[in-house]
Amino acid sequence: MEQRNRRLGRHIPDPVRAKNRKAIVDCLRRRGAAARIELSEQIGISPATVTIITSELLEDGVIREKQAETGRDESARGRPRTRLELNPEAGFAVGIKISMHQASVSLTDLSGDILGAETIPVRANRDAPEWIADICMKQVQKIVSVSGIDPDLVLGLGIGVPGYVEYPSGLVRWAPVFSERDVPFREIVEERTGFRTFIDNDANMTALAEKWFGVGRTFPTFLVVTVEHGVGMGLVINERLYRGSRGFGAEFGHTKIVVGGALCRCGQRGCIEAYASDYAIAREANILGPSVATDDPIALEARMRDLIAQADSGDPAVVSVFERAGSMLGTGIANLVDILDPPVVVLSGARAHSAKAFYGALRQAMEANTLPGTDTSVDLRIDLGGDQVWARGAAALVLEETLI
Repeated sequence: MEQRNRRLGRHIPDPVRAKNRKAIVDCLRRRGAAARIELSEQIGISPATVTIITSELLEDGVIREKQAETGRDESARGRPRTRLELNPEAGFAVGIKISMHQASVSLTDLSGDILGAETIPVRANRDAPEWIADICMKQVQKIVSVSGIDPDLVLGLGIGVPGYVEYPSGLVRWAPVFSERDVPFREIVEERTGFRTFIDNDANMTALAEKWFGVGRTFPTFLVVTVEHGVGMGLVINERLYRGSRGFGAEFGHTKIVVGGALCRCGQRGCIEAYASDYAIAREANILGPSVATDDPIALEARMRDLIAQADSGDPAVVSVFERAGSMLGTGIANLVDILDPPVVVLSGARAHSAKAFYGALRQAMEANTLPGTDTSVDLRIDLGGDQVWARGAAALVLEETLI
């Protein structure tokens, strides 16, 4: 078993072979299953090369054979082509999402299917990173034990953290979930769990989930905007996640939309997050009463549920708050569309379940501020997957780092 797990994460010294191996796995991820000749035609490498690499992947257990049907024509001659697919049981990944009000821990297989999940209430900005790592460790051990899988087949932990995360070092330069800066969270978690750990910005995790299991199967380029306690963005260009030169690129939430505007929790003013996030909406609604401490994540989460219900029931004052937030976010997304020209934008995060007024204002602002003269409107998709999206993103992060 240890040998099998080692092969899953084998190092490929030849860059061309590693690139072809990745291309085959990516192709199977998008197609679901394919014959060797189809892989050759799709990727543009020789059938002989495909045969060599797929034999290696079969030996490693990364892929498996799936006997294809010959079709309805019973008179068709020849043996049916053997199709290949990713083997979901070749390994497993643990995903952890650190939010302001909770830590979510999930166990997934290589297909992104969730085998077990636990959610622990926290006040992350008031709890020490070491304490958060300790409670996550306990939940990881519990989930793996209950699932009955061999711990040696856990390829690693993928952790999503909002804020500025250096990748691949796992050093969290700044995050609203931590009360201190420059937290070596990867080291802290690895010391406690013993598993290989990969930490990235949580919006990047969502983008990876879409790349492996969502819109990325159809679109090689797309962007994801996440909205909940903060505003984030993940960008995939030609099937590659864009992280920037220091590992924390695409910080859409902290781009400025109003010069000298509202105070953002990052310490600057006028950020999109300062108008469209949960704490920004609750802060503006505080004048309507009852007031809530926006730095108390559990109280803030409850307040947002109440405000959404009030807006959807037609309270004009609360509707106005959500319309303003949606308009700000929609204008910001329109700017992204004008700069990047993506074929599709995915809106994800807890506030994908937001008030109707929020969506209406968001779409209206996008349409009003996107560059005129284009033939089609932006394909905006709402992802209502909740924490399942983050879990799949964590699995995708582990897959990208261990299977190729």
